[in-house]
Amino acid sequence: MSRFIFGPELLWLIIYVLARMLSKLNKAPDHALDNFIEQCWFWVPVMVFFTFGLYWMSGVEKNWLMLRILIVGIIMGHMVLETVLKAYSTQGPGIGMGYLAGILLVFIVLVIGSVIVKIVH
Repeated sequence: MSRFIFGPELLWLIIYVLARMLSKLNKAPDHALDNFIEQCWFWVPVMVFFTFGLYWMSGVEKNWLMLRILIVGIIMGHMVLETVLKAYSTQGPGIGMGYLAGILLVFIVLVIGSVIVKIVH
């Protein structure tokens, strides 16, 4: 049972909870986290890449792991990006482009990570 508990779903649930906390902390008047929020279009795909590290952990069930990583990476990548970028103080086309760039990078990282895992593992 413990092999099913730790997987990409739990990892992304933790990242989503952290994103919700980040969005709650970025309030007026100073919006102290705006600089980090602007860069999340890059950091969320990095988290997707680190999700493939589950293949090298011994306690993780490997059956269906690739499909789970792909599905959770797309869904939770979207949810985390949306949650974090919604917390930006001045909404506009720049933040919308950050979302598009982040989702595009998520898809690219998922393809590249899948190829690397299939070749190496």
